[in-house]
Amino acid sequence: MKRLFFLFLILSISCSKSDDSKEGIPECQEKMFLESFIAEPNDCFIFLDDPVMTFIFVRINPFTKTDFNNIPHAEIFVSIFIDDFTWEFLHTIYEDSEMNGNSFSGLVNGGINDNIYTIYFDEIEFTETETQFIFHRATIRLEKYVED
Repeated sequence: MKRLFFLFLILSISCSKSDDSKEGIPECQEKMFLESFIAEPNDCFIFLDDPVMTFIFVRINPFTKTDFNNIPHAEIFVSIFIDDFTWEFLHTIYEDSEMNGNSFSGLVNGGINDNIYTIYFDEIEFTETETQFIFHRATIRLEKYVED
């Protein structure tokens, strides 16, 4: 049952790598590693440096201010597709504690087998209300992770 759900999820958020864009399916944007770009929910990217990998910025969950002991954070869900493999993750980017005011940035590593990537979240744009941080989009960069 869990596999069917993930298969449905993959099919429902898949993107086109060709110019044959169909209505309702986003066309992937072409980028280079370490190129800074803005990603919004459901944006799809392929990288000319590594064209077998597709990156989808799925969503950013809002943070609700219910527990004053809880550090504000953005929960980010992304997918990486390589050949027939999919790696999906929900990762937390915490509020920058050394900055004046509120800001959110950080990095995560993830991928499949020997294909590991570092995703830099340089800035996450948000609106703050009395009860929530509502996240809109992020300025990000990707880099293929190479072990020393």
